[in-house]
Amino acid sequence: MKNTSKDIFITAKPLSKKISKFISYYYFHQTKDENYQRSFTFYPHYKHALTVYKNSTVDLKENSSTVYPSKEQSVKSLYAINNDRNIKVNIQGPFQKLGIVFNPLGINHFIAVPLQNIHPNKTGFFTYFGEEFELLSKQVFEEVQIDKKVTLLDEFFEERYVDFNQSILKKAIEKIINSNGAIQVATLSEALNVNRRTLLRLFRKHTNMSVEEYRKMVMFRQAFNYFNENKEDTNLTDVALFSMYYDQAHYIKHFKSITKETPSTLLQKISKIGGKDTYWYFED
Repeated sequence: MKNTSKDIFITAKPLSKKISKFISYYYFHQTKDENYQRSFTFYPHYKHALTVYKNSTVDLKENSSTVYPSKEQSVKSLYAINNDRNIKVNIQGPFQKLGIVFNPLGINHFIAVPLQNIHPNKTGFFTYFGEEFELLSKQVFEEVQIDKKVTLLDEFFEERYVDFNQSILKKAIEKIINSNGAIQVATLSEALNVNRRTLLRLFRKHTNMSVEEYRKMVMFRQAFNYFNENKEDTNLTDVALFSMYYDQAHYIKHFKSITKETPSTLLQKISKIGGKDTYWYFED
Protein backbone atom coordinates (compact mmCIF):
# COMPACT_ATOMS: atom_id res chain seq x y z
CA MET A 1 0.00 0.00 0.00
CA LYS A 2 1.14 3.53 -0.78
CA ASN A 3 -0.34 6.06 1.64
CA THR A 4 0.60 9.71 1.23
CA SER A 5 -1.00 12.96 2.29
CA LYS A 6 -2.56 13.07 -1.16
CA ASP A 7 -3.92 9.66 -1.98
CA ILE A 8 -4.26 6.03 -1.00
CA PHE A 9 -3.43 3.13 -3.33
CA ILE A 10 -4.08 -0.47 -2.21
CA THR A 11 -3.65 -3.72 -4.15
CA ALA A 12 -5.28 -7.04 -3.28
CA LYS A 13 -5.27 -10.45 -4.95
CA PRO A 14 -8.49 -12.38 -5.57
CA LEU A 15 -9.43 -14.69 -2.72
CA SER A 16 -11.07 -17.17 -5.13
CA LYS A 17 -8.60 -19.72 -6.53
CA LYS A 18 -10.64 -19.96 -9.71
CA ILE A 19 -10.65 -16.21 -10.31
CA SER A 20 -6.96 -15.79 -9.44
CA LYS A 21 -6.09 -17.76 -12.59
CA PHE A 22 -7.51 -14.96 -14.72
CA ILE A 23 -7.30 -11.82 -12.57
CA SER A 24 -3.87 -10.85 -11.29
CA TYR A 25 -5.04 -8.34 -8.71
CA TYR A 26 -7.49 -5.59 -7.87
CA TYR A 27 -6.49 -2.09 -6.86
CA PHE A 28 -8.30 0.67 -5.00
CA HIS A 29 -7.12 4.25 -5.48
CA GLN A 30 -8.71 7.34 -3.95
CA THR A 31 -8.35 10.74 -2.36
CA LYS A 32 -10.69 13.15 -0.58
CA ASP A 33 -8.37 16.10 -1.17
CA GLU A 34 -10.34 18.88 -2.89
CA ASN A 35 -7.07 20.40 -4.16
CA TYR A 36 -5.62 17.16 -5.54
CA GLN A 37 -3.87 17.57 -8.89
CA ARG A 38 -1.57 14.87 -10.16
CA SER A 39 -0.42 13.42 -13.46
CA PHE A 40 1.06 9.99 -14.01
CA THR A 41 2.08 7.91 -17.00
CA PHE A 42 1.70 4.17 -17.45
CA TYR A 43 3.37 1.97 -20.03
CA PRO A 44 2.65 -1.08 -22.25
CA HIS A 45 1.76 -4.27 -20.42
CA TYR A 46 0.41 -7.70 -21.35
CA LYS A 47 -1.80 -7.45 -18.28
CA HIS A 48 -4.73 -5.21 -19.16
CA ALA A 49 -6.88 -3.25 -16.73
CA LEU A 50 -10.56 -2.49 -16.45
CA THR A 51 -10.67 0.83 -14.59
CA VAL A 52 -13.79 2.15 -12.89
CA TYR A 53 -14.28 5.73 -11.67
CA LYS A 54 -17.01 6.81 -9.27
CA ASN A 55 -18.81 10.14 -9.83
CA SER A 56 -16.15 11.42 -12.22
CA THR A 57 -16.07 12.96 -15.66
CA VAL A 58 -13.47 11.25 -17.85
CA ASP A 59 -12.24 13.16 -20.88
CA LEU A 60 -10.68 10.43 -22.98
CA LYS A 61 -8.20 11.12 -25.79
CA GLU A 62 -5.93 8.86 -27.83
CA ASN A 63 -2.88 9.06 -25.55
CA SER A 64 -4.29 10.63 -22.42
CA SER A 65 -7.26 11.09 -20.15
CA THR A 66 -8.32 13.80 -17.73
CA VAL A 67 -10.45 12.95 -14.71
CA TYR A 68 -12.33 15.46 -12.58
CA PRO A 69 -15.33 15.37 -10.21
CA SER A 70 -18.85 15.18 -11.57
CA LYS A 71 -22.15 15.97 -9.85
CA GLU A 72 -23.65 13.01 -11.68
CA GLN A 73 -23.97 9.93 -9.46
CA SER A 74 -22.50 7.33 -11.78
CA VAL A 75 -19.66 4.94 -12.50
CA LYS A 76 -17.60 4.95 -15.69
CA SER A 77 -15.59 1.92 -16.83
CA LEU A 78 -12.63 1.97 -19.23
CA TYR A 79 -10.63 -0.90 -20.69
CA ALA A 80 -7.10 -0.24 -21.93
CA ILE A 81 -5.08 -2.37 -24.33
CA ASN A 82 -1.76 -0.56 -24.21
CA ASN A 83 0.81 -2.19 -26.45
CA ASP A 84 2.97 0.55 -27.94
CA ARG A 85 2.78 3.93 -26.20
CA ASN A 86 2.76 6.01 -23.03
CA ILE A 87 -0.67 6.87 -21.71
CA LYS A 88 -0.89 9.91 -19.45
CA VAL A 89 -3.62 10.32 -16.82
CA ASN A 90 -4.40 13.70 -15.27
CA ILE A 91 -6.53 13.63 -12.12
CA GLN A 92 -7.97 16.83 -10.71
CA GLY A 93 -9.83 16.86 -7.40
CA PRO A 94 -11.20 14.04 -5.22
CA PHE A 95 -11.87 10.66 -6.83
CA GLN A 96 -12.46 6.98 -6.20
CA LYS A 97 -11.09 4.43 -8.64
CA LEU A 98 -11.27 0.65 -8.86
CA GLY A 99 -8.89 -1.34 -11.06
CA ILE A 100 -9.24 -4.96 -12.19
CA VAL A 101 -5.96 -6.18 -13.67
CA PHE A 102 -6.38 -9.25 -15.87
CA ASN A 103 -3.73 -11.85 -16.61
CA PRO A 104 -3.05 -12.51 -20.32
CA LEU A 105 -6.35 -13.55 -21.94
CA GLY A 106 -7.96 -13.12 -18.52
CA ILE A 107 -10.90 -10.99 -19.60
CA ASN A 108 -11.70 -13.51 -22.36
CA HIS A 109 -12.93 -15.91 -19.67
CA PHE A 110 -15.71 -13.49 -18.69
CA ILE A 111 -17.06 -12.42 -22.08
CA ALA A 112 -19.13 -14.63 -24.35
CA VAL A 113 -17.95 -13.06 -27.61
CA PRO A 114 -14.52 -12.19 -29.05
CA LEU A 115 -12.89 -9.16 -27.43
CA GLN A 116 -12.56 -7.40 -30.80
CA ASN A 117 -16.36 -7.50 -31.19
CA ILE A 118 -17.05 -5.56 -27.99
CA HIS A 119 -13.90 -3.45 -27.68
CA PRO A 120 -12.58 -2.66 -31.17
CA ASN A 121 -10.40 0.26 -30.02
CA LYS A 122 -7.24 0.01 -27.94
CA THR A 123 -8.64 2.20 -25.16
CA GLY A 124 -12.20 3.24 -24.52
CA PHE A 125 -15.29 3.06 -22.35
CA PHE A 126 -16.36 -0.49 -21.55
CA THR A 127 -20.06 -1.25 -21.15
CA TYR A 128 -20.24 -4.98 -21.87
CA PHE A 129 -20.93 -6.02 -18.26
CA GLY A 130 -23.92 -3.70 -18.17
CA GLU A 131 -26.03 -2.43 -15.29
CA GLU A 132 -25.16 -5.41 -13.10
CA PHE A 133 -21.51 -4.36 -13.06
CA GLU A 134 -22.43 -0.73 -12.34
CA LEU A 135 -24.42 -1.82 -9.28
CA LEU A 136 -21.57 -4.07 -8.15
CA SER A 137 -19.03 -1.24 -8.55
CA LYS A 138 -21.15 1.06 -6.38
CA GLN A 139 -21.27 -1.66 -3.70
CA VAL A 140 -17.48 -2.05 -3.86
CA PHE A 141 -16.94 1.69 -3.54
CA GLU A 142 -19.23 1.86 -0.50
CA GLU A 143 -17.58 -1.10 1.25
CA VAL A 144 -14.78 -0.15 3.66
CA GLN A 145 -13.08 -3.49 4.29
CA ILE A 146 -10.72 -4.63 1.54
CA ASP A 147 -11.50 -8.35 1.95
CA LYS A 148 -15.19 -7.62 1.47
CA LYS A 149 -14.47 -5.53 -1.63
CA VAL A 150 -12.47 -8.45 -3.03
CA THR A 151 -15.20 -10.97 -2.18
CA LEU A 152 -17.83 -8.90 -4.00
CA LEU A 153 -15.64 -8.74 -7.10
CA ASP A 154 -14.73 -12.44 -6.94
CA GLU A 155 -18.39 -13.42 -6.71
CA PHE A 156 -19.30 -11.27 -9.71
CA PHE A 157 -16.62 -12.79 -11.91
CA GLU A 158 -17.36 -16.33 -10.77
CA GLU A 159 -20.93 -15.82 -12.00
CA ARG A 160 -19.68 -14.34 -15.29
CA TYR A 161 -17.20 -17.14 -16.04
CA VAL A 162 -17.40 -18.73 -19.50
CA ASP A 163 -15.24 -21.36 -21.16
CA PHE A 164 -12.59 -19.95 -23.46
CA ASN A 165 -11.38 -22.87 -25.51
CA GLN A 166 -8.60 -21.37 -27.60
CA SER A 167 -5.71 -23.73 -26.87
CA ILE A 168 -3.55 -22.57 -29.80
CA LEU A 169 -3.79 -18.92 -28.72
CA LYS A 170 -3.11 -19.79 -25.08
CA LYS A 171 -0.02 -21.80 -26.02
CA ALA A 172 1.20 -19.05 -28.35
CA ILE A 173 0.98 -16.39 -25.65
CA GLU A 174 2.64 -18.69 -23.11
CA LYS A 175 5.56 -19.22 -25.51
CA ILE A 176 5.86 -15.50 -26.21
CA ILE A 177 5.97 -14.61 -22.51
CA ASN A 178 8.34 -17.46 -21.62
CA SER A 179 10.74 -16.26 -24.34
CA ASN A 180 10.53 -12.66 -23.07
CA GLY A 181 9.02 -11.81 -26.44
CA ALA A 182 12.08 -12.98 -28.37
CA ILE A 183 10.43 -15.85 -30.24
CA GLN A 184 9.91 -15.05 -33.92
CA VAL A 185 6.49 -15.44 -35.52
CA ALA A 186 7.76 -18.09 -37.96
CA THR A 187 9.22 -20.12 -35.09
CA LEU A 188 6.00 -19.79 -33.14
CA SER A 189 3.94 -20.90 -36.13
CA GLU A 190 6.13 -23.93 -36.67
CA ALA A 191 6.18 -24.91 -32.97
CA LEU A 192 2.37 -24.84 -32.83
CA ASN A 193 1.90 -26.42 -36.26
CA VAL A 194 -0.38 -23.60 -37.35
CA ASN A 195 -0.01 -21.17 -40.24
CA ARG A 196 0.76 -17.48 -39.72
CA ARG A 197 -2.59 -16.36 -41.07
CA THR A 198 -4.46 -18.42 -38.49
CA LEU A 199 -2.27 -17.06 -35.69
CA LEU A 200 -2.86 -13.49 -36.83
CA ARG A 201 -6.61 -14.06 -37.02
CA LEU A 202 -6.71 -15.48 -33.48
CA PHE A 203 -4.62 -12.64 -32.04
CA ARG A 204 -6.69 -9.95 -33.76
CA LYS A 205 -9.95 -11.55 -32.73
CA HIS A 206 -9.18 -12.19 -29.06
CA THR A 207 -6.42 -9.71 -28.10
CA ASN A 208 -7.05 -6.85 -30.55
CA MET A 209 -3.34 -7.00 -31.49
CA SER A 210 -1.18 -8.64 -34.11
CA VAL A 211 1.27 -11.39 -33.13
CA GLU A 212 4.18 -9.02 -33.77
CA GLU A 213 2.64 -6.24 -31.67
CA TYR A 214 2.11 -8.70 -28.82
CA ARG A 215 5.66 -10.03 -29.09
CA LYS A 216 7.24 -6.57 -28.99
CA MET A 217 5.02 -5.49 -26.10
CA VAL A 218 6.12 -8.49 -24.03
CA MET A 219 9.77 -7.82 -24.84
CA PHE A 220 9.44 -4.22 -23.68
CA ARG A 221 7.49 -5.07 -20.52
CA GLN A 222 9.74 -7.90 -19.37
CA ALA A 223 12.74 -5.58 -19.66
CA PHE A 224 10.84 -2.78 -17.93
CA ASN A 225 9.84 -5.02 -15.01
CA TYR A 226 13.26 -6.65 -14.75
CA PHE A 227 15.06 -3.33 -14.42
CA ASN A 228 12.62 -1.99 -11.83
CA GLU A 229 12.83 -5.16 -9.76
CA ASN A 230 16.65 -5.31 -9.91
CA LYS A 231 17.72 -1.67 -10.39
CA GLU A 232 20.21 -1.78 -7.50
CA ASP A 233 22.07 -4.77 -8.93
CA THR A 234 21.84 -4.49 -12.69
CA ASN A 235 22.74 -2.31 -15.68
CA LEU A 236 21.33 -1.75 -19.16
CA THR A 237 23.50 -4.47 -20.72
CA ASP A 238 22.15 -7.02 -18.23
CA VAL A 239 18.59 -5.88 -18.93
CA ALA A 240 19.08 -6.16 -22.70
CA LEU A 241 20.54 -9.68 -22.39
CA PHE A 242 17.81 -10.85 -20.00
CA SER A 243 15.13 -9.51 -22.31
CA MET A 244 16.61 -11.15 -25.42
CA TYR A 245 17.36 -7.94 -27.30
CA TYR A 246 20.14 -8.22 -29.87
CA ASP A 247 22.25 -5.81 -27.84
CA GLN A 248 22.02 -2.70 -25.66
CA ALA A 249 21.52 -0.43 -28.69
CA HIS A 250 18.50 -2.48 -29.82
CA TYR A 251 17.01 -2.24 -26.31
CA ILE A 252 17.52 1.54 -26.12
CA LYS A 253 16.01 2.10 -29.59
CA HIS A 254 12.91 0.04 -28.75
CA PHE A 255 12.53 1.71 -25.36
CA LYS A 256 12.77 5.22 -26.84
CA SER A 257 10.25 4.38 -29.58
CA ILE A 258 7.66 3.78 -26.83
CA THR A 259 8.61 6.13 -24.00
CA LYS A 260 10.39 8.93 -25.91
CA GLU A 261 13.19 8.74 -23.32
CA THR A 262 16.28 6.60 -22.81
CA PRO A 263 16.06 3.78 -20.24
CA SER A 264 18.73 5.32 -18.01
CA THR A 265 16.78 8.59 -17.84
CA LEU A 266 13.24 7.31 -17.36
CA LEU A 267 13.69 4.18 -15.28
CA GLN A 268 15.21 6.13 -12.42
CA LYS A 269 11.98 8.16 -12.20
CA ILE A 270 9.58 5.22 -12.08
CA SER A 271 7.69 4.46 -8.85
CA LYS A 272 6.31 1.08 -7.87
CA ILE A 273 2.75 1.54 -6.63
CA GLY A 274 1.23 -1.01 -4.29
CA GLY A 275 2.59 -4.52 -3.89
CA LYS A 276 2.28 -5.75 -7.50
CA ASP A 277 3.97 -4.97 -10.82
CA THR A 278 2.37 -1.54 -11.17
CA TYR A 279 4.98 1.02 -12.17
CA TRP A 280 3.96 4.61 -12.85
CA TYR A 281 5.87 7.78 -13.54
CA PHE A 282 4.54 10.65 -11.42
CA GLU A 283 5.32 14.11 -12.75
CA ASP A 284 5.25 15.69 -9.31
